[in-house]
Parts: sequence; structure tokens; C-alpha cells
Amino acid sequence: MLKNLLVLLTVISGMGAGAYEYFLESGDYRIRINEKYKHTIREVVWKKHVLATQSGYYGAILCPASGKYIGAGHKEGGAEKLLSVKVTCDGKEVPPAAKAVFKGSKVTVEKLSMFDKLLFRVLLELTPEGLVETKRFVATADQKVHLYYAHIYCFGKNFTDYYALSDKNKVISGKFELPRDNPKSRKTAWKVNSNVKYVAKYDAAKKIGVMLWYPEIIKGASRKATIWECPWAYMKFYMMTALPKNIPSAWESPTYTVILRGLEAATLADFPAAVQKEAAAAEKINFTELTKPVMPEK
Repeated sequence: MLKNLLVLLTVISGMGAGAYEYFLESGDYRIRINEKYKHTIREVVWKKHVLATQSGYYGAILCPASGKYIGAGHKEGGAEKLLSVKVTCDGKEVPPAAKAVFKGSKVTVEKLSMFDKLLFRVLLELTPEGLVETKRFVATADQKVHLYYAHIYCFGKNFTDYYALSDKNKVISGKFELPRDNPKSRKTAWKVNSNVKYVAKYDAAKKIGVMLWYPEIIKGASRKATIWECPWAYMKFYMMTALPKNIPSAWESPTYTVILRGLEAATLADFPAAVQKEAAAAEKINFTELTKPVMPEK
């Protein structure tokens, strides 16, 4: 019995050391942040509707070689190394802690992390106008790149339709149609697969949607901006981003920014106009321009 108790205490102790979550709240938005996964998003709630779920990883993902993923909870290619993190609420720095709720007109999480040889600066800014996610990096040494995902969002499996505007001003729209009642079938599909100005999803039952809007169109690689229709888990968004296959030391990335906004539409027919309205509103949002990431002093 004593042996079992010691094992249980060891497990509990391990859980307590680096497994907590805290929340950012502003206006109608509530963002769950997970410390274990390097202070990345774990859930996005808008007007009490879960838009993005706890079913997968968020943030940036670097893949130096096929199948070798780094970032958030991925460790196949090595772990993301968190160097510093700063949380602010209305300009005042606040200490992140388990179950803490930081509510204000502007709440931010800023961090520095190493992804293999790349030093990242990442900023989340939450206001009543929406969530802004911005990041950039500099190479501290030569870096090989197989794939890079600038943004990932695990949107819920109940979304029924999608609507996007490509870099060629072409509307890309359709339905998520794979069966949701048979997860054992494991059928999936990829939607959009284009460089986009924005991409949105609609939940016909709840009459709500979510939009990701890009201030600057990001040049994609592989499937580019894409939605993985995985009906038993999520409708997961990836921004598969173009990078050189061999990044030289001191190379600086562009700034990658995306703005998330929730929306309402009474019917599917109303959805495109609602998305366009939110896109116009997103264009007016002011956000922080990130400076070049610099290694923190020891």
C-alpha cells in the first residue's frame, strides 16, 4: 500500500509541475491557455459558444524532417523550449497561475521560444474586437525545414459549412459532409487548399460562425490555408506556410498575423454577408507590430 501511495504522490506531483491552465477574457471572448503546451491556446469561446476545442494543439509547428514535429505538445522532432513568458491585463503584468482569469479591455500573452534553431516571438492579444495572434522568428543557426505551420486552430466538429476568399479574390465555399456518427470509418477530407485573405466556418444549428482574417496574405506551401475535415474530432485549420528548405543563420522571417472573430448568421444564405462584414471590421483592428526576437539575457 505504501508503495502504491508513493507512486500516486509522484504522479500528482508531476501533474502539478507544469500542467496548469489559465484564462483570458475580453468582451464576448474567453481563451483557455495551457502552460504544459508552452502557453498556447487550448480553447476559444465566444458568447459561451465553444468555437475551438481542447481536442488538439495550437500555435506554431516546425517540422525539420518528415514526421518530426516541434511545437506546443508535439515532441516527435524535439520539444519547444520556452525561454520567457509575460502575461498582461490592461497594461499591467500579471503572474499566470492555475485557474486564474484575467479579464480586461486588452489581455496579452507574449513569449519567446526555441523551435530547434529558430527563435520565435509570439504574441496573443485579446480585446472585445477579437483575438490577434502574431509571430515572427530569427534563425540562430542553419535550419532545415520540411514543413511549417504558422497557425493552427482546432475548430469544433459541429461546423457544417465553410467560406473563404482566395488571394485571387475567388470565393471558395462548400459543406462538411463526411459522416459524423461513425468515427471508426476514419474518413477525412481537406478543404480550401489555397492562399487566402480569410476563411470562415458556419454552424447551421447554432447559427454562429468563426472567421480567420489575414492582414497580409501568407504564401502557403503544400495544402496552403486548409481545413482538415476530421468529423469525429474537429474541423482543424492549418496555415501551411512557405519557407526555404534550408534557412541560413540570421535569416529573419516575415511577421505572421491572423485575427479571429466570432459571428452570427440567421441562415446559411446570410453567412457570406456576415463574413464580409466581419472581415471589414477586422481590417480596422489595431494590433502590435512585433520587434525582432532577441535571446533573453541569462
